[in-house]
Formats: sequence, structure tokens, C-alpha cells
Amino acid sequence: MSTGFVLVLLREIRESILKLREEFNTRLDQTNERLDQTTTSLGRVESELHELRKYMRQMALNQAKHEQTHAQGIERLDHDVKELKEHLKRLKQGL
Repeated sequence: MSTGFVLVLLREIRESILKLREEFNTRLDQTNERLDQTTTSLGRVESELHELRKYMRQMALNQAKHEQTHAQGIERLDHDVKELKEHLKRLKQGL
């Protein structure tokens, strides 16, 4: 082989390696951009999930209070109905 041929071959190998490196760096930059976008999106999702958790917790607390108030009202009505039945029974016995 001639030295000129070896030099041409080495130059082509070097140029191919440089081109490959540039392509790799471009792809790496694109991947980093997509990763940054994904990280930003995940941050928004996490924040929105946190807000949803707070909202759902408040809804559960409100529901529990509503159920407790409703149960107390029912207990009061049951008590009043029993008293009325007893009063009616006494009235019937008095006749």
C-alpha cells in the first residue's frame, strides 16, 4: 500500500468519526430537550395531583360532616316519634 492511500483512508476515518460525533451530540441535545419537557410536564402533573388530593380530602370531610348532621337529625326524629307514640298510647289508655 502506498502512504498516500493510507493517509486518505485515515482522513476518511477521522471525518467519519467527527460526523458521527456531531450526529451523536445532536441526538443527545434533542434527548435532553425532550427530557426537560417531560420533567416540566411531570412537575405540573404532580402539582395538579396535589391540588386534587387537597380538594378530595376537603370533599370527604364535608361529606362526613353532612352524614353526621343528617344522622343527628334522624336520631332526633326517631326520639320525637317514640315520644309521640308514648303520648298517643297514654291518651288512648286515658279514654
